Amino acid sequence: MQEYITKKELLEQMNISYGQLYRWKRLGLIPESWFIKKPSSTGQETILPRKKIIKRIQDIQAQMEKYSLEQLVKKYAFSINGDVIEFENLYKSKHLQTEYVNAVGNYFKKPGYTATEYMMIICCADVAKKERFTTRQYVDLLRYALPVAQKCDRLEKRCVIFAAGGDYHIILIDNTAGIAFDMGLRTMGDYNFESMWDKLKEEM
Repeated sequence: MQEYITKKELLEQMNISYGQLYRWKRLGLIPESWFIKKPSSTGQETILPRKKIIKRIQDIQAQMEKYSLEQLVKKYAFSINGDVIEFENLYKSKHLQTEYVNAVGNYFKKPGYTATEYMMIICCADVAKKERFTTRQYVDLLRYALPVAQKCDRLEKRCVIFAAGGDYHIILIDNTAGIAFDMGLRTMGDYNFESMWDKLKEEM
């Protein structure tokens, strides 16, 4: 279960100022979606996911000695739907076999992909490898998956790929939401986009 910390508690615990916190937020070092408004006895207060925000601030503080603010912004503030990963960079990914990248290039013919599209390409490749798909089956799965990825407007999502009656389906749900399928459905992959992206950024 997700634990939260109030903004006031966070500032005291991490020994940072209100100005620092909101400057990092404005620069994109901390996702705006982590700042959650909730009613309180005094009107309204801001809470944040405890583990995520503490780890992010610790990471920022530790890396400020090694990297410039501009470099940190580039690392943390990549826009999931704005910035584009060039197609050629897919060949550098250790999560994608060359034959899959070739198939993506031949079928979709896009010069680049957003972060969510990139993660979906990897998710489908993982399923294809486990299920021993042909490259054609991989492309067929991606034909359904990429439009789903394009509708994803934030990273706090889980991608679940499942089979039902011989067909494959993809859903995106909040990464804290539980999901249970009946026995007629088979889950082939369950991926946390936020955790995935944190790891993938380090590899890029």
